[in-house]
Amino acid sequence: MAGAGPTTRRVRLDSEERRRQILHAATNLFVRRPYSDVSITDIAEAAGVARGLLHHYFDSKRALYLEVVRNVSRASTDAVPRQPARPDPDDPAWGRAVDALLTFAEANRQGWVASTLLGGTEGDQEVSSIIDEGREVIAEQLIAGLGLGGVDSPALRAVVRGYGGLVQEVILEWLDRGRLTREQARTVLVRALPLLLDEVLPAISPVRPIRP
Repeated sequence: MAGAGPTTRRVRLDSEERRRQILHAATNLFVRRPYSDVSITDIAEAAGVARGLLHHYFDSKRALYLEVVRNVSRASTDAVPRQPARPDPDDPAWGRAVDALLTFAEANRQGWVASTLLGGTEGDQEVSSIIDEGREVIAEQLIAGLGLGGVDSPALRAVVRGYGGLVQEVILEWLDRGRLTREQARTVLVRALPLLLDEVLPAISPVRPIRP
């Protein structure tokens, strides 16, 4: 038609892309606001979809929230170094393992921030169970991946899991709060685990891990 301006072509996303778009928008909202303060309408608007389409993918806000929690938990386990590296601040392999972790966190910034800030509905045991299971898997992967063989004592597992919590918070201080530089975060993470294993663990447990 003469005089008609250019038309805007709407991009049609496939089912998986649309689902990821909704999850991305929901994650951004849930990590910054309490669960009760986020509505289905908020999520639909943030994702740029109609409420009806959102309900096509997720039956309820809770179902969507649980999927966000599972996604975040899976992303956190992917960050654990897969190559064995002796936790020693003077070992280049250990430094490379920490560098790989920082690079992963930076490339997956939203998921990393979410894994640290994401909370649940008050008293929600299902959410707590998902988060706790993910953190236990991370501890297991660290024990195996870092060559901490021998007796897997409760104290060792507790210390390694505590280090995992430190990793989350230190990287958050760098990526989100800006109170640490990347190099400062690296220094903390390179030095903290060897200190915990060599100085702290022997003080609380007679069983020492077999170090490679």
